[in-house]
Amino acid sequence: MGTRAGEAAMETTAPVGVATPHVDAHLIKFSQAWVIGLTGLAFILQQPALVVVAALALAISALAPQAGPFRWLYRAVALPLGLLRPRVVEDDPAPHRFAQAVGATFLVASSLLLFLSSAAIVGWALDAIVFVLAGINFTVGFCAGCFVYYHLGRLGLLPRVRYAGGFRWRGV
Repeated sequence: MGTRAGEAAMETTAPVGVATPHVDAHLIKFSQAWVIGLTGLAFILQQPALVVVAALALAISALAPQAGPFRWLYRAVALPLGLLRPRVVEDDPAPHRFAQAVGATFLVASSLLLFLSSAAIVGWALDAIVFVLAGINFTVGFCAGCFVYYHLGRLGLLPRVRYAGGFRWRGV
């Protein structure tokens, strides 16, 4: 009875007493742009060392997000220069870290194949898979790794997301 029109829009789906998780959508896009650049350049120049750099950056970002190289570049360069501004949105960071870990795994496998075997075609194919999936996420906003995470959570194989929003494809 005494509610104002804007109050309903400010309600969250999280239970009382539980903080709603947030992510910086521009940091995610910034990271994807770097992954696209590194994996694409590695393929074009046929430089497996760039695959290793991308694998390490994704692995660090997934395992220790606060120490991630893309986060550091974003905060130390892109934000101070005014190239980007934070865009914090309600979302669980765990699916994004899972997607980074999957990408890192593919790139580690790619690196091993490129440096230690004669299966360079398979190594470059794994690099290309990460390039394409990061490109899809960057351009249309569909995170395949997040999608897998949500479905594995529904099956009980991974923790469910920490808010009731579930998987939503937001587009760009």
